Amino acid sequence: MGVFKYQSPERALFGFGSVQGIQDEIRSRKLTKALLVTGRDLSDTAIVKNVIHALEAADTGYALFTDFKPNPTTNNVNQGSDAFIRNQCDFLISVGGGSAHDCAKAISVVAAGSGKIEDYTGADKSSRAYPLIAVTTTAGTGSECTSDYVVVDEAQNRKYGNSDRNVLPVLAVDDYELMMNMPASLTAGTGMDALTHAVEAYCSIDGALITSELAAAAVRLIFEHLEPAVISPDRKSREGMAVAQFLAGLAFGNAGCGLIHSMSHQLSAVYDLPHGLCNAILMPEGSRANRKAPEAEERYAALCEAVFPIESRDMTTGERADYLIERIEKLSEAVGTKRKLSELGVKMEDISLLADKTFLDASLRHNIYKPDKEEIETIFRSLM
Repeated sequence: MGVFKYQSPERALFGFGSVQGIQDEIRSRKLTKALLVTGRDLSDTAIVKNVIHALEAADTGYALFTDFKPNPTTNNVNQGSDAFIRNQCDFLISVGGGSAHDCAKAISVVAAGSGKIEDYTGADKSSRAYPLIAVTTTAGTGSECTSDYVVVDEAQNRKYGNSDRNVLPVLAVDDYELMMNMPASLTAGTGMDALTHAVEAYCSIDGALITSELAAAAVRLIFEHLEPAVISPDRKSREGMAVAQFLAGLAFGNAGCGLIHSMSHQLSAVYDLPHGLCNAILMPEGSRANRKAPEAEERYAALCEAVFPIESRDMTTGERADYLIERIEKLSEAVGTKRKLSELGVKMEDISLLADKTFLDASLRHNIYKPDKEEIETIFRSLM
């Protein structure tokens, strides 16, 4: 491999109470008014109030924007851009998980440019974007440390994965205190999302040593901390998962994801399902499909050796690859994300459509194995 380009947020804050540090960033940049992008369920909580206190300490105004879905749509983004301009904002603060961060990234692009978010589909389509401070309240998406964002095009019933270096947050905040009361189901879904990021980044054809090391570290932390964070969360497990998802975000933000994300995006677009849960359901069978490629089997085996060195010591390459996938499936079962797609409302008659849409997803280009439509349909059917 030649030169590998690596990108990350300009700064990051970690630790309990670290959200109060945003006021220093605001002052240093001489920012005056924020569009505060957060979900309706968070808008009246102590989490958002802590952010507002930090804004007030920096003598900074804000306008609140909560009108977006868990899978943000083109219409949500365009409305958010109108709100940004109407309120004369000069930066954004997103508070929440991937939905808030992705929506804010898209808003920053449209507000700084012209037209609608549909004009910016693809990679690096903007000339500029407004500064974004991303405050994370979940441990899974890694969106606070990447240039990636996804938006559902309602007209085409399709989820687009975009990437734009201009939307990299100027400050990422991982305040574990904000995650302490996260519900078990959300902890599980977002945690499995982070695991999918790390595994797919490790196996990406566009990765490098730095992304592989970040991904392996993330996988180790997730296997250590996700189950405790779901069952009996404490500061240690919350910190472990926050760091894990950040490392996974850095890994996939530079190496890309793959087949599992490409399939998951379509479930979110067509059925408006939680992204992390979809990834969790798809990951074991998607991984088994991927390991048909000899190089993929070697990567799964290497990742297994890195994460489970003692258990895998005397295994063959194939056995290591199988063992890693089995452990992923067992973890999903332990945290409650091993579900049937039919339970979530997925219909057998839509599988051909879901497969067709999978091939249009940008993440698929990073995948180490190139499945055909029949193989993708088989994966979907096996999980019904």
